[in-house]
Amino acid sequence: MISRRERFLQIIEVLTKHGFGFALGGLKPQWRAPLARVKLIDPQTIHSQPEHLRMALEELGPTFVKLGQLTSTRPDLLPPGYAEELLKLQDNTPPIPVEQIRAMIEAEPDSQAEEILTHMDPEPVATGSIGQAHAATYQGHQVIVKVRRPGVTDEVNRDLEILQDMAKWVSRYWTAAQDYDLEGIVEEFSTSLRDELDFLQEAKNSQRMAENFTGHPQIHIPEIFWEASTSRVLTMERMFGVKINDYAALEAEGVDRHLLAKEATDAICKMVFEDGFFHADPHPGNLFVEPDGRIAIIDFGMVGNLTEEFRDHLITLLLGVVQDNPRRAATGLLGLTDSGTHDVSKREIEKDVAVMMRRYANKPLQEVRVGALMADLISVLRHHKLQLPRQSALLLRMLVTAESMGTGLDPEFDLVSSVQPYAERFIMHRLSPEMLLNRLRSTVEDAVQMGVDVPEYVRRLIVVLERGGFDVHLRTDELEPLFKNGAKISHQVVAGGVIAATINGTAHIIASDPERWKKYHTPLIVGGMSTVGVLSGYLAVSSNVDRVRHLARLLRGNRQKRTVR
Repeated sequence: MISRRERFLQIIEVLTKHGFGFALGGLKPQWRAPLARVKLIDPQTIHSQPEHLRMALEELGPTFVKLGQLTSTRPDLLPPGYAEELLKLQDNTPPIPVEQIRAMIEAEPDSQAEEILTHMDPEPVATGSIGQAHAATYQGHQVIVKVRRPGVTDEVNRDLEILQDMAKWVSRYWTAAQDYDLEGIVEEFSTSLRDELDFLQEAKNSQRMAENFTGHPQIHIPEIFWEASTSRVLTMERMFGVKINDYAALEAEGVDRHLLAKEATDAICKMVFEDGFFHADPHPGNLFVEPDGRIAIIDFGMVGNLTEEFRDHLITLLLGVVQDNPRRAATGLLGLTDSGTHDVSKREIEKDVAVMMRRYANKPLQEVRVGALMADLISVLRHHKLQLPRQSALLLRMLVTAESMGTGLDPEFDLVSSVQPYAERFIMHRLSPEMLLNRLRSTVEDAVQMGVDVPEYVRRLIVVLERGGFDVHLRTDELEPLFKNGAKISHQVVAGGVIAATINGTAHIIASDPERWKKYHTPLIVGGMSTVGVLSGYLAVSSNVDRVRHLARLLRGNRQKRTVR
């Protein structure tokens, strides 16, 4: 493996050759000198600039091919045309000789994988930048054994360190890149790629997915043979069938394509809305229709995890679009972004979302295409220089892929209608008594903790003021919502304390002598909860609301941006 310095020079030479040297400003003289001998390729001569980027990444090898493949899922970061071109990236890595594969398997400690050696097909069924897969037989089972390429971990780690340095330089010297968190994006990419290098992580993902689909016999997830698997060797059940986009073969097998589209989409909706754990790369090469009609899903190297809060935002966005409510749609869209690190005007985003939604105003729901809708939403984000976190980008890409797969199987396929029942069930789940109680308990705990923290925050503020103060930049168009939220928070602090004290007191009374108070359980609980309601309502109204409103009225009188010292 070449040194880090030699590899860095190789990277900047390839990027410069393909016309991307402008992004490497700020290089020290000792790095610039070797570039003088690089023969540039005119980006407009034969290929477009997106094509040159793809060619440069392919020339730079496995790490950069993976970078391009992951970046192709991020249309919020790339100008139009680039994401589509990066989808064409090819791994040009030559296959590893089978003798070397055998030696690697034999060298694995604490593994029974060597049992497959006498039954392994010498020709690989797949090769890639990370690993290579062979068909084999293990303990009477037909399996696929996937082996990590030798030396790829060291190579990837070296390249990732270089990429992190390059992200710092590009962010510093290229103005167009300063609106994006390039260092954060590279860090995110590094985590994802290192997970893909660990085959045990892929095995865990596969097993978790199989557990989620227990009781769904129509979906088949490959079994993992743990005793023959390590971080470098993965042994799993071999799947047989027709690729889900091989329409001629599906017709020949008599497969009901309309039903197949529904079953495949139902599986994806279950992953997103019920499990919060989804296959992030459901392209046709990873889905097969088996001879018995089951849908086989493979390759869980790239997955996404969604919190319930995230799913709330997604449903808010979808409902906003379906109900023609720009405010709700903008709220959901912002919830899916990293907007907390940017100076964002929600009103401006609402205006842009409203303009975008007019294109769908007179269309029946079944005619709304998620792919086109997501492209429009991405354009709004790009206009406001907002970017999506990795999970959001993976999810949006997965939904677009699912729609493309569904319409390929059935031209009348409607993803929005397929999603609707799952979204409704998720909403009902969120509104169930158990979930509401959990959220109430969490809110009370947060409010009480906030009440404990406030004195310390005030003390710090006083110290800052005593040392000379600080600059505050006020946007008057955003002040009213700010103070409304401030009032709500202050009410929660007081109300939370009352609720906590009343619940605690009622519990102590009952616990002090259970037999004595047994017949009074219901009156005590009802009375305690009524007291909570009355006192919380009273305190919520009387806790400094007038002061906050008075301050808001004063500030509304000033319609220009100012600096207060």
